[in-house]
Amino acid sequence: MEITIIILYLAAIFGVGIYCNKFNKNVDDYLLAGRNLGVGLATGTLVATYFGGGYVIGVGSEAYNVGVSSYWSPVAGALGILAVCLVLKRMEGMRVYTVTEIVERRYNSSFLRLATTVLSLLALVGILASQVSSAGSVLASLGIGDMTTSAIIVTAFFVGFTAFGGLWAVTVTDFIQIIVASVGLISATLVVIFESGGWSSVVTKIEATNVPSNYFNLLKGTEPSYVLWLILPMFIYTLIGQDVYQRLFAAKDTKTAFKAAVLSFICLLIICAFPVILGMAARGLEPNLANPVLAIPTVIRAMLPPALSGFTLAAIIAAIVSTADSILTAATSHVVNDIYVRYICRDDMEDPAVQKKLLRMSKLMTVVVGVGSAIIALAIPSVLAILNSSYTLFTAGVFSPVVCGLLWKKATRAGAYAGLFSGLLFVVLGWSGVSFFGIPVDIASSLLSVLVLMIVSEFTYKPEPEKA
Repeated sequence: MEITIIILYLAAIFGVGIYCNKFNKNVDDYLLAGRNLGVGLATGTLVATYFGGGYVIGVGSEAYNVGVSSYWSPVAGALGILAVCLVLKRMEGMRVYTVTEIVERRYNSSFLRLATTVLSLLALVGILASQVSSAGSVLASLGIGDMTTSAIIVTAFFVGFTAFGGLWAVTVTDFIQIIVASVGLISATLVVIFESGGWSSVVTKIEATNVPSNYFNLLKGTEPSYVLWLILPMFIYTLIGQDVYQRLFAAKDTKTAFKAAVLSFICLLIICAFPVILGMAARGLEPNLANPVLAIPTVIRAMLPPALSGFTLAAIIAAIVSTADSILTAATSHVVNDIYVRYICRDDMEDPAVQKKLLRMSKLMTVVVGVGSAIIALAIPSVLAILNSSYTLFTAGVFSPVVCGLLWKKATRAGAYAGLFSGLLFVVLGWSGVSFFGIPVDIASSLLSVLVLMIVSEFTYKPEPEKA
């Protein structure tokens, strides 16, 4: 019954993707849903972008191992989305597709746009490949073939419906999937606790497994630096992530985007608590798991009746797919808008024939990026490790030009160059063994690059002459 429910759910979502294809008349429709999202749809797709494999499978696994402190990871993403509100006003009136396009406008540098595009694209492909692995693990745990077969099935699904429907399909299905995922995980959490004899009974079972002393405490017994190191990487990425900004660019206006960001912050704080609780419960109920990554799927299948477990597992896959399709459309935007349109295409962008050509190319690139990510995840795991490292390079090189450029009027082109290259240099030094006062290299490189940008900008800034 579980497999039947999952198949029916995936088929229904794929049908929505095919239906949404009729709304795609040009590239704006395909990549930005016609820039016409209201508060509800914008909030749904923004929450779904984060509430995926990392916040369900990943946080559940971390909760299984370390307890309630794993909640700091989703808190970081929620805070990052809220912080994006600070820069939304600076982008009012901009009709752009990508964050890197803003970088070129701010500093009048095509090289900066290309460099930040390459770093962002590498990071997005790495994240997408990780989502393929997560989805494959869940399906494989249900007995649907091995890891490779399961990952191919999920990849074919989310690449297919994203290629058909673009951001319209992604937005509509995200809205559906975040409801399904939230209801499924909340229901599963309550049933698991009830069937286990209540939370106190679950706690007793957890304590019997000799967990760390701070397993049940969010702050007590936890080093402040540890909490900070958990929060900052995701916070930094959120402030510059193309997947986040693409959803905001798709909103009707700045006011709508602002409301969606605030509501997303609230929703993430609430629903992300449940994977933490489920992961901790799994520690007491299934203490000898060989692979904690499957903590949540395992306890769900063990404790819930088939109908409810099937619905909940479909919700987990929905959460993973909602992140994967968001990352996929973000990567496609980079390939089409930041590389082809900016550096290769010389046609008139207003020509309807050119728009149809770009629409076809966008669909093709969606397939290419999605299939390429799956190949990397399944056939070249060593490359996946390299791409995960590119995530660090992305935040180190892109954070200071984007954030300082939007929030500080004295940031200069020379400062942006210095910030980008120094950030990459700090990462290489950190990987070579250089210590930055005990601060993790992904955080230290981003913050130090901001300092370098500010110093260079102070020396190179020239105020505009006052008008008569």
